[in-house]
Amino acid sequence: MSHRIYHPVRLPMYDWPEVRTATERLENALQDALLDALGLRPRDCVPWPEDRGLEVNWRQPGLLLSQTCGYPLTHALKGRVRPVGVPHYAAEGCEGGRYCSHLVVARDSSHRELADLRGSRAVYNGPDSQSGMNAFRYEVAKVASGAPFFSSVSESGGHLASLRAVAEGVADIASVDAVCWSLACQELPALTDRLRSIGHTASVPGLPLVSSLSFSEAEAETIAGTVKSVFEDVTLAEDRARLMICGFSPISDANYAPILEMERRAAEQGYPELA
Repeated sequence: MSHRIYHPVRLPMYDWPEVRTATERLENALQDALLDALGLRPRDCVPWPEDRGLEVNWRQPGLLLSQTCGYPLTHALKGRVRPVGVPHYAAEGCEGGRYCSHLVVARDSSHRELADLRGSRAVYNGPDSQSGMNAFRYEVAKVASGAPFFSSVSESGGHLASLRAVAEGVADIASVDAVCWSLACQELPALTDRLRSIGHTASVPGLPLVSSLSFSEAEAETIAGTVKSVFEDVTLAEDRARLMICGFSPISDANYAPILEMERRAAEQGYPELA
């Protein structure tokens, strides 16, 4: 093993304050199990620098295990990280290791389907999001006829911010990760009671767990097997249930080709940007 200094396991993609305790316990269990399986010592892990963004952290050779989105995996992180596997989530719109996005409008909105939203205001979490942007763009491309569809499109910075924007009437529609939508329904009912889903996007592989390319193929297999064991540990069942994790599948870069296909097909329909 050429690189001897690693950073702690970090699962940032669904790490809301409401579920921080469960997330932290799962992170700690994964880290302990991985250090043991790989023959590393606790002192081989050094804290993540506080001033670095997620994308920079994911590219570090000391990446032990983290979770990213499929869109960065196929773009900014392509060839820079190793997909380990994908958690399964017990959320509406998830099946096995796949997920989709919910198209969310205000509870009292008159809109019943995406085509009704022409000329409305859209909000999305960020330009590198599969669930909030790419899947959304792909669905809108089917009804946009190669022209701008919304009167405005704004970036919120996160799915929860997008949900709040719709609930508060700042935007009319958002495309929100199925896990985020179900977590919000579970943890923030006062917010989701003001919203409803009018449909969902096409399904793709879910958010991958990734590790450093500095690991060998054999070590990568060890990592995947260790994650699977932790995800089956009965002592963590309550925490996994709180996070809606119900399984795990190994996965590779090739599994994420549908994300690139969505992007390509939207462009072919004259809708290369969410607009």
